[in-house]
Amino acid sequence: MKTYIKSIACALALTTTVAFAHPTEEKKPANFEVSAFVSADNNIRVAIKKNVPERVQVSLRDASGNIIYSHNLTKKDMSYAAKLDVSDLNDGVYQLEIVSGAERITKKLNLSSKQVEVQRKVTVQ
Repeated sequence: MKTYIKSIACALALTTTVAFAHPTEEKKPANFEVSAFVSADNNIRVAIKKNVPERVQVSLRDASGNIIYSHNLTKKDMSYAAKLDVSDLNDGVYQLEIVSGAERITKKLNLSSKQVEVQRKVTVQ
């Protein structure tokens, strides 16, 4: 009888622990969603979809922190898409930063030029 009561007490304690386990802070949805990548033709593609009408600032920085590109979205602009031609930039890591109020998303983009490989054939007769 005692083992039966102990088993029930343990099962009840486990059930109670699992039932009341929840995060202390609810995670609110992001104010915007971002997609960014470097295409094969040396362009950076950026797409932003806002969920809340807030101002958003988009900037592209080099490794030294210098701003190469900057664009501000107004509250009315709920979506944004851009193709940035970066073929003139040096190879390296660049940082795309999207800021809206206290929310900040940073994406690192690696630019590297393609190596041109030339094959030569020499035939002697």
